[in-house]
Amino acid sequence: MRAGDLGGFVEAECNLSQEEGDVSWIFGDAIAAGSASVDKDSCLRDGAVACDQAYVTQRSTLSGHARAEDAAYIRGAVLCEEARASGSALVLDARDRGKFPKLSGHCTVYGTVAGAVEVTGTAVILWEEKIRNSTPDTLILDGQSRSIVRNPARDELKPSRSPKKQEKAPKGKELER
Repeated sequence: MRAGDLGGFVEAECNLSQEEGDVSWIFGDAIAAGSASVDKDSCLRDGAVACDQAYVTQRSTLSGHARAEDAAYIRGAVLCEEARASGSALVLDARDRGKFPKLSGHCTVYGTVAGAVEVTGTAVILWEEKIRNSTPDTLILDGQSRSIVRNPARDELKPSRSPKKQEKAPKGKELER
């Protein structure tokens, strides 16, 4: 994108970051309205909506009619298809692990989803629910079941540190039991 490119609908200047170096963008028919804010290299596209007091930040992407509404906070996540983050939802990346949540299908999150978690299908995460995954694996919730996609690197055996040499007791000075 270049200066002067047309983007999606922005109700107010506060909806899209104006900071120098921030490449946040609202594409095509996407919408940012109300007091919603999109910043820190995040984007809305393909009919996605950020409205009310929603905050979309840290390279998050909303696409395909996904919606962040009410006071939802989206950090480093992907929302696509008809996914919704509503109420006081928290959808957060695991900053220290580089893992991010993905919401897709017709799922709705009202609670907290953090780390390598995929919420899809018709899954609903309620207000008080906290789904946090700090492992290298990916947790998948699809409205019908929960499953894990194991990270293949976890099955590789490798030494964690060099083994310590065990000293032998001198002869004649054996330990008593």
